[in-house]
Formats: sequence, C-alpha cells, structure tokens
Amino acid sequence: MEVVEKMKARAAALAALGLDQTAGSEDIRQAWRNIAFNVHSDRTRGDSSEFTRAKEAYDLLRLEGLVSKGAQPGKPRRPKLRKRVISLDITDIDACRTLLNKALPQSAGGADETCTADQIGDSDHIPEAVGFHGRNLTYFVSSPVRQGQNRVALPTSVLAGARRTETEVLSFQAKETGGGEVVVPDTIRDRKFPGAKSVRIRFDASKQIRDEFCLAS
Repeated sequence: MEVVEKMKARAAALAALGLDQTAGSEDIRQAWRNIAFNVHSDRTRGDSSEFTRAKEAYDLLRLEGLVSKGAQPGKPRRPKLRKRVISLDITDIDACRTLLNKALPQSAGGADETCTADQIGDSDHIPEAVGFHGRNLTYFVSSPVRQGQNRVALPTSVLAGARRTETEVLSFQAKETGGGEVVVPDTIRDRKFPGAKSVRIRFDASKQIRDEFCLAS
C-alpha cells in the first residue's frame, strides 16, 4: 500500500470509530470499546454490519501501530531498554591493576612490599568491558575463575560519572576452574556501586559472549 493510500485508510478507519486525526492510542481503544458494546449483534437484533465495520477499522489501526498494547491512560509507553557493551578505558584498567597490587598480602616480616603488575596471579582478575542494560551492570572478564580463592578488581563508578575512577577489590571462592557468573550481593552493591540495580561478573567471557549479551532480549 502506498503512503498516500495508507494515510487515507487510517483517516477512514479513525472516522469509522468517530475520531479525527488527533486521536491517540487510548482514544482509539476507548472508541472501539464503546462501539463494540453498543452495536454488538446481541444488542442490534442480529445486525452486525456496524460492529464489523468498526472491528475492521480498529484492526487496521492496530496493525499500523497506532494502538499501543497495554498502555495506560496518561502514562506514555516506556521505550524498550537496549543492551550495550563498552570497553573499559585504559585508565580504568590501570586503576584496577594498581588496586590489586596494593591489596596483596603483606610480606612475612610485616612490611609492605613494592608490588608490580607481574605479582598479579592467575586468581586475580580485571574486566575488559562492562555491559549496560538500564542500571543493570555486567562486567566481562576474559580470564577464567580458578578453584579456590579469587580476587577481581572492578571500576565501581561507571554509572556515577565520577571524574576519578573508583575501584573495589572483591574476593570470592570458586569450587572449580572455568567460566561462569558471579552476582555481587545487594549489601555490597548498594555500598560500592552507586546507581546500580544489579551487578554481575562474567568470567572467561570472549567477544562472542559480549556480542550475545547485546543480542539477547
């Protein structure tokens, strides 16, 4: 159907419901309800012509996207949240690495050791990217978790817009080595991740996993 023909069909459908071009989604639904109630064949001694005409008009407007399913009067329909993944800036990654080094245990003599990046072991993790779904965060770490004690350093201010990167080291136990997902407890999330509704950490996360995150509904 050409554009002009579509416009004419919409106008005719609105007119069949007793509406003009300014009618909104709720106006269309309400007009259809009123007509369906008043001109149903049960009320018009078997004459269903007006009901059929109104039903066809309503169906056309619905297929054209002029009727929002489940919308409430006076409340605009919320847009669907899109998922996105952003690679972390090198300054965020460096801040995580520095914090991991500072958080290393003290030497046997009790004095702080001078730490280097080489001291970060297989059980220490730094994310390369973070996924956003509204205020739900998913950190993507390419390294797998190791059986036993693990540590991961996370930039916690990704939603706060802070000028200086805030980082936090979280420790957890893993039963086995491999990929998987860790959910940050609500008590830690509320204190350490301002603005976040949920925080997850996905380990052994390849680029394919990141892409699947964006494509998932």
